Amino acid sequence: MAVAVVALAVVSAAVATAAFSPTQAQIGPFATTVGMHPELGGGTKVELAPLGNARFESHSGPLGLTVSLDSVDPESAQTLVTDPDGISTVTRDIEGELTAAVKTAVTAGLAGSLALGLLLGGVVFRDRRRALATGGLAVAVTLAAVLNAAGTVRPESISEPTFDGSLVYVPGIVGDVQSLSDNYDEQLANLQKFVTNVSGLYATATRLPMGQIDDDSVRVLHVSDLHLNPLAWQLIETVTEQFDIDVVVDTGDISDYGSEREAEVYTKGVENVDAPYLWVKGNHDSTTTQAVMGTYGNVTVLDDDVVEVAGLRFGGVADPRFTPDKSAKPSSEYTQQILLESGDRLAELIRRQGGADVAMVHEPQMAPPLAGEVPLVLAGHTHRSAVQDLGDGTTLMITGSTGAAGLRNFESSDPMNMELEVLYFDPESKAMRAYDTISVSARDQTDISLKRTVVPEDDRVARTDLTDGDGEGD
Repeated sequence: MAVAVVALAVVSAAVATAAFSPTQAQIGPFATTVGMHPELGGGTKVELAPLGNARFESHSGPLGLTVSLDSVDPESAQTLVTDPDGISTVTRDIEGELTAAVKTAVTAGLAGSLALGLLLGGVVFRDRRRALATGGLAVAVTLAAVLNAAGTVRPESISEPTFDGSLVYVPGIVGDVQSLSDNYDEQLANLQKFVTNVSGLYATATRLPMGQIDDDSVRVLHVSDLHLNPLAWQLIETVTEQFDIDVVVDTGDISDYGSEREAEVYTKGVENVDAPYLWVKGNHDSTTTQAVMGTYGNVTVLDDDVVEVAGLRFGGVADPRFTPDKSAKPSSEYTQQILLESGDRLAELIRRQGGADVAMVHEPQMAPPLAGEVPLVLAGHTHRSAVQDLGDGTTLMITGSTGAAGLRNFESSDPMNMELEVLYFDPESKAMRAYDTISVSARDQTDISLKRTVVPEDDRVARTDLTDGDGEGD
């Protein structure tokens, strides 16, 4: 019976600590959630969704500390980097605020341990003394873990972090504090101008020669390779609104590592896009990413599917690979074979379904089997825009990275821009009339360009130009 009481007390302490200790706290410029949880190795984890986690061996187990950064106060952050005394002042404040938050979490954990121990002890043993013993022991276990953590604190651990997720790139991105301070005002001004300047693209587009393009064109926005760049969502939202987009098509690599946390947090940006959103999985996207994308009301995940949206028929297939943080080029004959097989499968599906106006793949290597089956194939993956003639009346259009390749772009000596394309289709023939290529600097959001390409009328290809009524090539 004594063993049972002790065991139930330990369970009560563990569950209550994780369930009741999380506390909302303002720490410096950050709104955070501070909590405790059972962790044999101890330590502190700082969650920086959707980028990953920073871990510090701050103390011994069996109790761990978690600090989740929920949001940032821009005014406080600006003070931090622009005020000459900001760093020292905020450092002193953070120490006190973090200590207060931990004390609150400890108090909540102790109270929760007592309450849960009493409850479970009463339910399991149906004896008042044993219930009291269980509650008391639960508090004792929690307090012992807290005291052990406090007695083994290693302040120097703050200089020895380890990272996971996209944060592995942090040492090459963040730079020193003085550099951040010197550039903060400039970057803030650029961000404030971002939406205004991107909105001005629409005014520019209306002044460009449209040829035989009418206002009744079906407008498709092609994006790809967001790679966790939050600015990409802002760009997509603005262009969708200003260009009156009918449907957004995304050819994959919305994430970097395909983690569940990336999927849960970063993909929420799609809910703010005011248009139907078609998406195919890229090689950096996992099946978890694919499943989460399928839960949004405005998103249609295409994987061996043909759908009709805004009067156009779209066929799409997922990239068969899951190779996060790998080279952009197929690494073997086997890889090229499975990519071609996926393209063959999509081509066969399109034939069975009576044709499509647009095919969506992630990797351009998947496109050759679609020659002669659709007028237009959209792809991404390479992070460089290109237009290729596949033959048999089929054009392959590869858009650049709408997320400018994400964090890895900051490591490059030749940074790329965020790129996306607006495609204009004839509502009757379904042939593409023209397309606008939009390019925005990822480091200086005031550097924006738009280039319009009008497809000559004699070169416009529709689905009916490729197949006869039996679905066989002419």
